[in-house]
Amino acid sequence: MSDTDSFLQEVSEELRRDKLYRNIRKYGWVAILFVIVIVGAATYREYLKSQAATEAQLFGTSIIDALNEKNVVDRVTKLQKINAPGANAEAILALLLLAESNGKENTNQEDRFLSNVIENLSIEAHYRDLLNFKILLGSAATMNIDERISAFEEIARPGNVYRLLAEEQLVLIELEQGNSEKAVEKLSQILLDAELTAGLRNRATQMMIALGRDPGSINN
Repeated sequence: MSDTDSFLQEVSEELRRDKLYRNIRKYGWVAILFVIVIVGAATYREYLKSQAATEAQLFGTSIIDALNEKNVVDRVTKLQKINAPGANAEAILALLLLAESNGKENTNQEDRFLSNVIENLSIEAHYRDLLNFKILLGSAATMNIDERISAFEEIARPGNVYRLLAEEQLVLIELEQGNSEKAVEKLSQILLDAELTAGLRNRATQMMIALGRDPGSINN
């Protein structure tokens, strides 16, 4: 009886081994393919990282080369020829072009470039807001007061990084309209803001004094 059980057990194990080998021959390629996919994905990911680093380095080098030009026209020309590797890089490039055109009229090409960058939804919000803010700073000749107020109020919404700077511009618009009382009210709110920077505090304080008000009385 014992010999019979032993024989049956050996036969059973042999059948299991045969079944296992058949399954390996039949489905082994799946496991091999799975390993190849994992290794391939890791390799491709490292390639993308390396490519991104190379593109970023080339982008930075191109910018430095452009900014080293002594002539403004040459700087703008070189900046316009730079191929930005991503949406945020486009925003940085647009800011540099905008900085180069300060005090001068933008060309139609620059205006279209800046508009395209701002409309690109893949740009991070703080880049888009900064672009909008810088464009608005030079918009007095091209936008009416109501449009400028609406645009600056949008940037001045809670949570925006440039909120207080937009509030400062709203103060200047109030002064532009001759509304000194509203300007003082907005300045008072700015001076009481917890996120107030030292530079903005100094400017707001100087404006309060120029308007004949005592900044020290705000906290009373």
